[in-house]
Amino acid sequence: MKILPTLHILNGDASLPAFTAAKLPGQVLVWREVLSEGPVSSLLPQYEFWQRRQAFITAAYGESAEGYREKVLDELQKLEGLDAFFEVVLWFDADLMCQVNQLYVLQRLQKKKPKMVSICTPPPGKNIALMSPDGLFALMEQRQQVPEEELRQAASLWQAYASPDPMALELLMQDFDVALPHLLRALRLHLRRFPDCADGLSQPERALLQLIQEGCTSVSGLIKEFNQQDPGYGFGDAQLQHILARLQPDLVQAKEPLVLSFFGERVLDGIASFTPKKRWVGGVEINGSCPFCYDKTQNRLRKDC
Repeated sequence: MKILPTLHILNGDASLPAFTAAKLPGQVLVWREVLSEGPVSSLLPQYEFWQRRQAFITAAYGESAEGYREKVLDELQKLEGLDAFFEVVLWFDADLMCQVNQLYVLQRLQKKKPKMVSICTPPPGKNIALMSPDGLFALMEQRQQVPEEELRQAASLWQAYASPDPMALELLMQDFDVALPHLLRALRLHLRRFPDCADGLSQPERALLQLIQEGCTSVSGLIKEFNQQDPGYGFGDAQLQHILARLQPDLVQAKEPLVLSFFGERVLDGIASFTPKKRWVGGVEINGSCPFCYDKTQNRLRKDC
């Protein structure tokens, strides 16, 4: 039986050993970006988009510009040769970080129009990197084909995710019957990353403060407890350390043992409000005067923090 040429897109190097062990036929593209973190924009040309991403990754994660070009930009060039493949298979986990990356890739594929696009996503709580060869074979057999209509939907959702107006994303989430598995849940978690209208905290920030209040005093313990409690975000050590750094020293003591400050206790108790630190959430820059906030009483975004 003739094996039709396939391009497998893996989310990160961690998945590569398991995938290699499975010996699935086809070529591999390793996706090494984290588009859930830092600036993204649906308004920029591709060159400027990736220049901005390179500037962010080199500053936030200590990667060299040369390393970024080699690991990310050179690998992305494989998307320019899609005519050589019958099928493109996306291997991304169900968490927020993976789903945002997958969303971007899908909107790129919608423009490139390969012959067939499929996705392989394990159930929430399972990771491709930790699956056995038999498990990966089974996942491949159960892969879900993505029709053109769903590719167009993904393109619209990405445009909204990377827009400076997050209300557009929320409206699309309400209007669309989001067909892609796990994406809607991930985007709902994304909206919870906006500052709360009442206390200024994002949901991940509040979760870290609550764990510290409950007695978690080490950074390593905090990371472990967060990922056990909130695995849907998919944050690694670096992402959680960045979130913690935003809270220090205003809300949390800067050094171990981690302890809430008096102000941190007041914010967590709903008596005081925290001014959000500068960062990006999707296409929105939060700089202390964010025009959008999350109203947890309504479970929706609201304009004017």
